[in-house]
Amino acid sequence: MSERVLITGATGCIGSATVTWLRENGFDDIVAFTRSGKSESTEAIAGDISDRSAVEKAVSTVRPSRIIHLAAFQSPDCQANPFRGLEINVHGTHFLLEAAAKLGSGHLKRFVFASSAAVYGPRSLYPGKTVTEDCGLQPPNLYGYWKVAGEGAAQAFHLESDVPTLSLRLATTYGPGRDLGLTSAPTTALKHAARGEDFAMPYVGREHYHFVDDVGAAFAISAVEEFSGGCEAYNLRGQSMETTEFLSEIQSVAREMGLPESKLSTAPDAFEALFVCDLDQTRISASFPEMPETAIREGIRKSLQHFQKSR
Repeated sequence: MSERVLITGATGCIGSATVTWLRENGFDDIVAFTRSGKSESTEAIAGDISDRSAVEKAVSTVRPSRIIHLAAFQSPDCQANPFRGLEINVHGTHFLLEAAAKLGSGHLKRFVFASSAAVYGPRSLYPGKTVTEDCGLQPPNLYGYWKVAGEGAAQAFHLESDVPTLSLRLATTYGPGRDLGLTSAPTTALKHAARGEDFAMPYVGREHYHFVDDVGAAFAISAVEEFSGGCEAYNLRGQSMETTEFLSEIQSVAREMGLPESKLSTAPDAFEALFVCDLDQTRISASFPEMPETAIREGIRKSLQHFQKSR
């Protein structure tokens, strides 16, 4: 049976990177589910993830063998519009799983859900060297609670359908296209550095960073590569460091590239980073050893080169 992949949120930053990896690795039958029904990189079908009938129509029309669910209402939007966040992040996920169940386990091979490190609480709650997947979940905001609900819905779906489901917990994605959400600030710093402009980070603390191309590859690989598990939640591979250290690395790489000098700092009223860092990646590395992990300096360099060209 040919592999047909349905991706919600396919036109976003991570979705675009996921489509790119799939195409580069021989998967051409990809359908994006978008509000506009348009996508520059692949076939698309129109609909809102919070519209049950639109979701049912899309899934029954496309009949995918793999589903990658990336569509979400991000933080801090969930705090500003909590019921809209509920509609998109909880109801939308339920509608998608409900429609997917009708495909049957003989047809649908994998369901992958974009979860978040926001399911965890502050780093101080976890005394270990790293934060493992079995640590207690204590979300700091509504976005985190919605992601816990999504993981629970994926587990319920697996129990009923026997379809393997994976939830990937990611933290701070940075790089080209990362324009929305609270943790887009590091990418904003990269854009300013590429233009030789000053920038002050709105928050400070330790973050867990993933280069956008790696995140796209992770979602694609977890959807299409061999997997012997049933229902799993994984921390996504990445590297943790202080925000001030990340800014210093940007300035260092920018100098090496001969870019105009810029001052990158933290704002006087900077708040503490919300999401946990030091995500343990032992389990995902064992299950999917081919998942890439770009070094911070190389990810910064690629990002600066992209933003330099697009000035």
